[in-house]
Amino acid sequence: MRRNSILLLTLLAVGLTANAQTKKTQKKAESVVQSIPEPVKPMVWVFTYGKDTVYKPEFERLLSKNKNSKDIPDEKAVREYLELYENFKMKVSEAKLKRLDTSSSFINELSGYRSQLAKPYLTDKKVTDDLIKEAYERMKWEINASHILINCAENATPKDTLIAYTKILELRKKILKGESFDSVALKNSEDPSAVKNYGLLGWFTSFHMIYPFETQAYVTPKGEISMPFRTRFGYHILKVNDKRPARGEVKVAHIMIRLNQNANPEAMTDSKSRIEEAYKKIMDGEPFDSVVAHYSQDDGSKANKGVINWFGSFSNFPDEFKEVCFSLNKGDVSKPFKTPYGYHIVKIIDKRLIADQKEMEESIKSKISRDSRAESSKLVVSQRIKKENKFVEYPANIKSFTDKLDSTFLKGSWTYDESKVNDNPVISFRDKIYSVKDLAHYVQINQEPQPKGSIPVIINNMMKKFSDEKALEFEESMLDVKYEDFRNLMQEYHDGILLFDLTDKMVWSKAVTDTQGLEKFHDANKTKYMWKERVKVITFSCLDDKAKAEAMKMLGKGKTMDEVKAKLNKKIGGTIVSTEQKSEKGENASFDKLWDKKGVVDIPNSGSGYKFYWVEGIVPPEPKSLKEARGIITSDYQNYLEKEWLKTLHEKYPVTVNEETVKTLFK
Repeated sequence: MRRNSILLLTLLAVGLTANAQTKKTQKKAESVVQSIPEPVKPMVWVFTYGKDTVYKPEFERLLSKNKNSKDIPDEKAVREYLELYENFKMKVSEAKLKRLDTSSSFINELSGYRSQLAKPYLTDKKVTDDLIKEAYERMKWEINASHILINCAENATPKDTLIAYTKILELRKKILKGESFDSVALKNSEDPSAVKNYGLLGWFTSFHMIYPFETQAYVTPKGEISMPFRTRFGYHILKVNDKRPARGEVKVAHIMIRLNQNANPEAMTDSKSRIEEAYKKIMDGEPFDSVVAHYSQDDGSKANKGVINWFGSFSNFPDEFKEVCFSLNKGDVSKPFKTPYGYHIVKIIDKRLIADQKEMEESIKSKISRDSRAESSKLVVSQRIKKENKFVEYPANIKSFTDKLDSTFLKGSWTYDESKVNDNPVISFRDKIYSVKDLAHYVQINQEPQPKGSIPVIINNMMKKFSDEKALEFEESMLDVKYEDFRNLMQEYHDGILLFDLTDKMVWSKAVTDTQGLEKFHDANKTKYMWKERVKVITFSCLDDKAKAEAMKMLGKGKTMDEVKAKLNKKIGGTIVSTEQKSEKGENASFDKLWDKKGVVDIPNSGSGYKFYWVEGIVPPEPKSLKEARGIITSDYQNYLEKEWLKTLHEKYPVTVNEETVKTLFK
């Protein structure tokens, strides 16, 4: 079982499931608490353990969160959870005492959980919802477009930027005056593929292109040329050649006759004749899957009666194949057609349009999180954080730093001498100040070779990213103070990981590695692991029918098994082999028939060989060996270790329950 799975089970065992409620989280994230809460007034306590105390709000919150029904828990449920929670708190205290919370593995794991829990607080729900809606609406349409690119680095000098923009603008004017888009793209586009495709990009939909390009494609009317727009690659203009409703997905059955692209005329004629023969059989009423079995040379689909699972417009199938499939209706069978792979016939099994937005929401959200458009959500949050926390930028200090950068920075190899970089501020949030040294460290890590770039432009762009990242970092550092839900969840993960680590050390792993302890436990509890009555059977496997007959005859006359084996295996080793088994009633259907048998019992010869049984009879109940019952014995030993451990913990952390408070819980 993986560590995360065991950790989750551990949390569940004490009623500490850490299920972040996204909608609730988002609402609280929108209501910003800018000051630290006032000190909490003294609360009624539920129980003490050692020197620590658990109060009523904490106990009721966790029990309410993890009970199985919406009903108010009765006294029995409260008492059961009370015992679990007492044990949990003692174990966590012991883990802290052993300083397990200082280990690098604990710190890294908790940090990973924190990053996951923080995500909903560091994105803007409205922006995300709008992006989901926008992406879904775009997915309803497919665009066919061509483009022309003039390269321009993101951090190009103003001069180079103007040159690139002017050039793309002049190309647009040429096209508007009547020169064909294809010709202008072939002669001028700096996209290397233009020499082959004349700038044609083919069909695409949402998430297939970088976000700014996608956006321009969807806002440009069919047949028109866009104004120049910029992406990280440079300046583009695009022409929308066509636009169509999304075709959804299709599921087909398929027959293919392979044909090499360099096939000679004879091979081409033969392949075409075979596909036409197959088509005639279908038209004459022979079942499609029967024709698949006899004719198709597509090994991938042939084993599945020719069926190819659902695919969409942008799958990797040849365009000719997709065009035929999407042009037909459910139940239709195509005429033979050709692709680069050979000749085909398809039967349309089913078709479906894109699903509803609600069904696709999680999938779209996941794509957005990996796409550049996610930055817009973070940008909104970072701007809010800056506004709320009196963000200040110090231009003079940034310029002073920028002026000291040399040519190595444009080569991507700049390093800074800490003794020569000052502590002057570059940005600040309230009392949190980030200095020139912080910026220098960031620049050194994130620099890239940009020989044609402008140092001031590059640093200006890096400062935007630097300040946004630090804003999000600042906000994350305040989540525990601002949001009670986040603080509680982090505490639950913190304690849950500690509980796992210590329980693994004291119980789970110990039960597996403590061989002597496990053996001693087994010896002391043998009577708990007993076999019921079993029939003892020896199965003999013989080389041939002659050996089998002779063996059965010898055993019938009272010869021992060793004598039988010695004689029959003398000439050819392995002529007869025996296997001993013991079986309880209901454990083996074949052996169940032997409970009232004794001695030799024949087994009819079959494909499995020449066999017979020797039934020794019923074996009385006896203890199972450690090997035979290791799983259940190890589990019981773990329970034993935990009980013994809890006894020690109760002595170390004596528990006192406030009965008066317990009676008032959930009242």
